[in-house]
Amino acid sequence: MGDFIRQPQVDFEDFDAFRDTRPKEEKWELIGGVPMMMPPPTPLHRRISGNIHRAINSVLDPARSGWRADCEIGLKLPEDRKYNPEPDVTVIDRDSGLDQIYAERFYFVAEVLSEANRPEHRDGSDQPQVLAVKLAWYKKHPHCRGVLFLEQRRVEGELHLRGKRWQKQQLTAPADRIVIPDIGDIGSLGALYRDTPLYPGEAAL
Repeated sequence: MGDFIRQPQVDFEDFDAFRDTRPKEEKWELIGGVPMMMPPPTPLHRRISGNIHRAINSVLDPARSGWRADCEIGLKLPEDRKYNPEPDVTVIDRDSGLDQIYAERFYFVAEVLSEANRPEHRDGSDQPQVLAVKLAWYKKHPHCRGVLFLEQRRVEGELHLRGKRWQKQQLTAPADRIVIPDIGDIGSLGALYRDTPLYPGEAAL
C-alpha cells in the first residue's frame, strides 16, 4: 500500500472529531485511516448518480422489497474502524436505521468518478489509487454483491460482481446491460447518462 498506510492513522472517533471542526459544506471520507476531502458533486455528477438510484429502485421495488437504494449513505463497519466512505448510491436494508446517518450492511455500491478517485489520480507519486483502496474494502464486505464505477466525462464504466470469485466487466458501449446478482438488470449503460450532454439517445440503447 506504499505511503498511503504510512500516513497518520485515525479511527471513527478521531475522524468524527476532526470532521466536526470542518465547514459543513465539505465532504470528508475516512479511507484506510486517512481523512480525505472529496470535491463537491457537480450537477452532471448528481444527475448520473440520480439515474443510478432510480434505475436500481425500479428493479428492487417489485423484485426485492426488503432492499432499497439510497444516496450518499455513510458506511461504518464495527469490525473495521479505519473506513467511513460515502458512496453516491448504496443498496441497504429498506427498514434499517432510518434515523441513523450510517449503515453497517450494504449489498451494492455505485460511485460516479471525480478527480479525487478516478483511476489515474494519485495524491503523491507513491500513493496507491484511492479508487483501488475503496474497491478492495467494498469487496471485503460479505454482503456486497457488486460495485459500479461510472465516468462522468464519457459514457464508460466498470462493474465488479461477486461470484465464486470477483469478476470485472468493462462497460464501453451505451447498450451494455448492467445486471447485478440478487438485484437484476437495471438497464443499459447509456441510460444512466440520461438528461446529461453525454446521453447517447434512445437509438443507441
